[in-house]
Amino acid sequence: MAASNSAQSHPATELRIVLIGGRYNDLPSGKSSAGNFILGQNVFNTSRRTAQSETRQQEVFSRRVTVVDTPGWWWGSSREATPKLDQIEIQNSVHLCPPGPHVFLLVIPVDLYLPELIKLSLKQHLELFNADVFSHTIVLFTAIAQCSDEEIESRIRTSPVLQWILQQCGNRKHFLNLSNREDRDQVKKLLEKIETLITNNGFRHCSVDRSQGETLRKEMTDLTERASRRFDQVQKQRKKLKLQIEGRLQVYF
Repeated sequence: MAASNSAQSHPATELRIVLIGGRYNDLPSGKSSAGNFILGQNVFNTSRRTAQSETRQQEVFSRRVTVVDTPGWWWGSSREATPKLDQIEIQNSVHLCPPGPHVFLLVIPVDLYLPELIKLSLKQHLELFNADVFSHTIVLFTAIAQCSDEEIESRIRTSPVLQWILQQCGNRKHFLNLSNREDRDQVKKLLEKIETLITNNGFRHCSVDRSQGETLRKEMTDLTERASRRFDQVQKQRKKLKLQIEGRLQVYF
């Protein structure tokens, strides 16, 4: 309790946040929408899947808040099933808010069904960061419809997987009703919880290996160049095939 009071009476001047989470069936993770809600502006594109980690920054309640949005993985899939470029983008997210993030917000839609296999998927994907991510994580429940605290608690009580996730994260959680953009008090309380977490972590951000950033950028460049070469080859093959078909049609007629 003392840490919470300290965080509220001496708010941090800068907060660095990384949004993480997965997708399940046709239900998006909601990370981009949560990022827009926190920053109070539509700065992340919610009309498409996030393919690259992106950083946006705004002043929120007298704090300079940096939010990094990341590609989502499939909740039910192993890390090996996640495309290599997505893995690199997720890893690179911590290098987009130097010297490192204060908090990871694990975004989970309230109505998301969480089977047992999600536990392994989550652990494997968080290992991409090579750090003690859980000690810097708050579970961020989101909903686009009105949802009471009791409904959320009931959801947790009936979901062993949610209980396990919360235990890994020190039972830290927050709820955002994304349909009520006018209620900025939701964001203020979230920032206060983040500041409490920072205080409890001895004012340390998540450690980041700077040398890894250079390696990741090189890997991304190599993968992008290889993909570009493959695309060019496919285009040439299609053009060649088209010319062959057109030539045959001319001979036929």
